[in-house]
Amino acid sequence: MNLLVVSPHFDDGVLSCWSLVAGDDDVTVLTVFTEGPEPGFVADWDSDTGVDSATRMRQRAAENRAALALAGREPVDLGLKEAIYGGDGCDPRALRPLVEKADVVYVPAGVGVEHVNREHVLVRDACLEVRDDCRLYADQPYSLFRNDIEPPSDLTGVRSRRVVSLSVEERLTKARAIACYAGEVAKLERSFGAITQPARLAYELFWD
Repeated sequence: MNLLVVSPHFDDGVLSCWSLVAGDDDVTVLTVFTEGPEPGFVADWDSDTGVDSATRMRQRAAENRAALALAGREPVDLGLKEAIYGGDGCDPRALRPLVEKADVVYVPAGVGVEHVNREHVLVRDACLEVRDDCRLYADQPYSLFRNDIEPPSDLTGVRSRRVVSLSVEERLTKARAIACYAGEVAKLERSFGAITQPARLAYELFWD
């Protein structure tokens, strides 16, 4: 099966969908926001990295390649800019070629325990505009790796909830993959707690 995982940012697919990324299907991981700003600009999010944001985005792309390599995958980068770099959203036309040709498409549900990433919602809605049968995944770490999260009621429809329990080996490998995003982990952990502890990575949640 040709399966497409749409990851808004470099780490979202690995954080949320490792069971798919490392599964047996023919999987493409498409990252949407992969283009950095002009050299010399430093966004607040990157201010503690010691490099400008253009350099940091190149580093993040390398981190993503290393993480996906653990599952034998090669990244596909869409090349849009996220809001902190001057981007203006997610045009469905940019997604259409890959979204239309995949057998199955997984997109972020745009959910979280305390807050939702706005760009995840933009990507979700753009994908659903291209095809309304996209499947959803619970956004991590925003959903705190819980198995009881619910998506917006208008998105459930005929979709059925599916909880995946990762084996100990899968959790260990997923933790290694997350750790590849070395420049982002510490910042995420300040908001969401430890995200590379295998015991915490027990569940992934989907609506198929």
